[in-house]
Amino acid sequence: MRPEEVLGLRSGCCPEPDNGPHLIYGNVYKTALDEHGNHLSQGTPREAPWVAIAPVTRAIRVLERIVPVGALLFDSTTHNATIGGRSRQGSLGLRPMRGRIEDFVAFASHTAIALDRPGEIIPADPHGAVGTARFRRTLAWHIACRPGGLVALAIQYGHLRTAISGG
Repeated sequence: MRPEEVLGLRSGCCPEPDNGPHLIYGNVYKTALDEHGNHLSQGTPREAPWVAIAPVTRAIRVLERIVPVGALLFDSTTHNATIGGRSRQGSLGLRPMRGRIEDFVAFASHTAIALDRPGEIIPADPHGAVGTARFRRTLAWHIACRPGGLVALAIQYGHLRTAISGG
């Protein structure tokens, strides 16, 4: 998902499956247009849901326990997000999310050191902090390097032409 798609998810977005995969329903923003071709900042429902693996589903369940029913999973009020000392409305936003990803990287490395697992330390990146877009691209790179990864990625990311030509 693109960062804004993650930030737009609401509780209830990943219902319990009926003997199938977990699916996440949300909005797309990049290509959201009205009948006149104007961009819709509130987004539009994604045609095909995202398929989720178990850790993602568990993370959504945790967030659903934190936020009110029907609320944004990353609601800024629930997650104590402020800008310049003022409360923010809506979702966390990209800047606070970047900070949380950086905090997570530091936490993961600190935990690896504490557990004497030096191979799991996340090294400093010469290109700067890992933000939301780089996090998504890095994950995509790892998926693409797996057998059948390009096809899986194309389907999951909604790039159907690539999926068809890839295989």
